[in-house]
Amino acid sequence: MSARRLNRQLKGIAVSPGIAVGTVHLLEAEPVNVPKYWISDREVTGEINRFRQSLKRTQTELARIKEKLCKFQAGDQAKIIDSHRLIAQDEQLVEGTIQAVRQEKINVEWAFHKEVQKMMEAFPKTTDAYFRERYSELGHVARRILLNLLGADAPSLPKLDKDAAIVAHDLSPTDTVQLVKGMTQGFVTEAGGSTSHTAIIARALDIPAVCGIEGITHLAHEGDPILIDGNEGLVILHPSAAEQKQYNTLRKKFERQENQLLKEAHLPSVTMDGYRLRLAANMELLDEIPAIKSHGGEGVGLFRTEMLFLSRKRLPSEDEQFHAYREVLQKMAPESTTIRTFDIGGDKVMDDEDFDEGVNPALGLRAIRYCLKRRDLLKTQLRAMLRASRFGPLKILIPMITNLEELRQVRKIVGELQDELRDKGSPFDGSVKLGAMVETPAAALMAEELAAESDFLSIGTNDLIQYTLAVDRVNEEVSYLYEPLHPAVLRLLKIISDAGRARNIDVSVCGEMAGDPLCFLILLGLGLTELSMTPLSIPRVKKLTRSVTFRQAKQLLDRALDCKTATEVEHLVQRETQKIRAFAKL
Repeated sequence: MSARRLNRQLKGIAVSPGIAVGTVHLLEAEPVNVPKYWISDREVTGEINRFRQSLKRTQTELARIKEKLCKFQAGDQAKIIDSHRLIAQDEQLVEGTIQAVRQEKINVEWAFHKEVQKMMEAFPKTTDAYFRERYSELGHVARRILLNLLGADAPSLPKLDKDAAIVAHDLSPTDTVQLVKGMTQGFVTEAGGSTSHTAIIARALDIPAVCGIEGITHLAHEGDPILIDGNEGLVILHPSAAEQKQYNTLRKKFERQENQLLKEAHLPSVTMDGYRLRLAANMELLDEIPAIKSHGGEGVGLFRTEMLFLSRKRLPSEDEQFHAYREVLQKMAPESTTIRTFDIGGDKVMDDEDFDEGVNPALGLRAIRYCLKRRDLLKTQLRAMLRASRFGPLKILIPMITNLEELRQVRKIVGELQDELRDKGSPFDGSVKLGAMVETPAAALMAEELAAESDFLSIGTNDLIQYTLAVDRVNEEVSYLYEPLHPAVLRLLKIISDAGRARNIDVSVCGEMAGDPLCFLILLGLGLTELSMTPLSIPRVKKLTRSVTFRQAKQLLDRALDCKTATEVEHLVQRETQKIRAFAKL
């Protein structure tokens, strides 16, 4: 059997749900050769004019793409194209290029390329998916501008067979817009992640997609049969006849389920014996708010604010932050919104000459540690939040708390800022809640003391698991040790939930565990008040909630806490979850 015919199962990141059965269409981006030459003084003006014309052409192309996206009922996601238009008129990019042409006397393609490289080098070297995607988007826009400078055709997709499934190293959002449902079955990329604009557009257009499969463009060949499971992040090259039949059946079943789940998304999230579990959404982009509402989200459980300083040379001003927070609070009211203060550091680094990553950034100056060192930054952000608080119920979440002193310092600052606003006659909501994010074993073991001085607790399970098990989940050598159902993790979760209940305060989970159906029964059994997850996960988790009793979940948790290994817990939970899913017809 030739290598091309090998049946291969490849695991990636599930970014857009659904199942696609089709044939591979390889999409390879042609490299752009940047000409480099010196110019005379007389040629400077001509080069600058060429640059301005190419920028204008780029803006026109992006406007047409946005119009096309709007036609396919993805108006809110069309705003993503606006972000590309903003990149194309970025002051640093435009003025930096013009300055290089004038001062260095080089052709405009060379000057532009140098400026783009400079901006890309300013991005943090991070494993954080969000920052990798923003880096990628700068590259997409820069490529479009360069092609226009060179007079080349704008990148476009060829006419595809209706069963085609795109396989590419990367896809820009503008490429994705052209993958209208019906023209393609789905796509797989080596780059990208669930927070990318490409992924958001794919979800808006209802196209199954899997990202993060390294080497797929070398393994797949034009015309190869392929299965894409956007629910599980699985891709099968050269599926057997049995697999094709199985996935065709799964696809029909999935489509029926999704339609039914969306119809029920606005029903109350209450167990069969009356336990109320609030289901909220995690968000990074304001564009996600419509999806939160349409999928039955009961507020925002985690608004990650790091997006506000993305690719900037300076921090966002208080007014810029105020407008962003106000928009979220207004649109989500009367439901509450939990805004997390900047979680800077670790794998999310910023352009600050005072910032030192250290040799072990995950354990270094990050999150609230950094913000307490840079109090000007923290005060600006908290003041913006307080000013916005009158537009909707606000909860402020402090990340990476490890001791009470940190929480007390923040509470003191909040009190001082409220006095300051009061003195100025600036209105704010005096009942804003302040919560601690529990994501270290130290915070978990101190949960009782933290609960006594917090208005709520929010468990960040991604970091809690990482720090408890001392495992870097993005390190391929040890990622198998990242086990959410490890007995040590369960015992810490129990300590935190018990502490919150004893103080009668809300305890929520906002990590990936919250949206994982396998972990659902355990989290429900803990007696948490809220789970916060990606909007797309909410209808399914809500259905599970409505198909089980709290008593069942609590009994399962008790049995899980007696287990000695993560494998034992997993087998136990899998058996019970299968019963619930069968009952719920999921």
